Amino acid sequence: MYHKVDPLTPGSLTVTTEQLRQHITYLQTSGYQFVTLNQVLGSVATPATALPRRAVLLTFDDGYENNLTYAVPILHELSVPATIFVPTAYVGKTNVWDEGSDALLTVEQLKGLSEAGIALAYHTHEHLNFKNETGARIRADLEQSHVEANRMGLPMAPAFSYSYGGRPKNPADRQLMRETMARLGIKLAFRIGNRINPLPLRDLYELNRIDVRGSESFARFRRKVKWGKLV
Repeated sequence: MYHKVDPLTPGSLTVTTEQLRQHITYLQTSGYQFVTLNQVLGSVATPATALPRRAVLLTFDDGYENNLTYAVPILHELSVPATIFVPTAYVGKTNVWDEGSDALLTVEQLKGLSEAGIALAYHTHEHLNFKNETGARIRADLEQSHVEANRMGLPMAPAFSYSYGGRPKNPADRQLMRETMARLGIKLAFRIGNRINPLPLRDLYELNRIDVRGSESFARFRRKVKWGKLV
């Protein structure tokens, strides 16, 4: 799970282009195999189409314009597929949920990325932390994200990532969220977790991702990829 990419300056949510290249190259030379979101969806729909044992799905949250500027050239050069999770209320705007001014991808840019083989998927409508919301509010947000994606003509895959990794703690709210996702056709939902997903995939609305931070060392990245959550 990546967010922003910058040519020089790393941070908690930002990796440099050198770090991104280093991470991808390490995975490619260490027996890991990058897969597309469609491959993951296919493995769920048709169990006979199993994922490779050391499959890696590369994802970017929020849809920052710097993904297009700095990450996509590296992905194309190294022939690596990726998925961008898009908060539909902020397409073409900035990351106001962080009180930030980072530009987000426009409708035209997102469509261009899709045509270039980058998958697009849902990341709530208003970048809400579902941990803090009622089931009714979550349902409305999920429905609105679909309405807006359709209005903009974005070819969204039936997958979702939780903003902040948050899911409702109340069982009734969580059940309503899952029922809404199923009704809207969402097949997969990704949390953070920092754990390795066993294959075949189990709870499809609780898939783990490794949180990659530019502020962490390469050695820590390697340990996370191998072992998952660090003590």
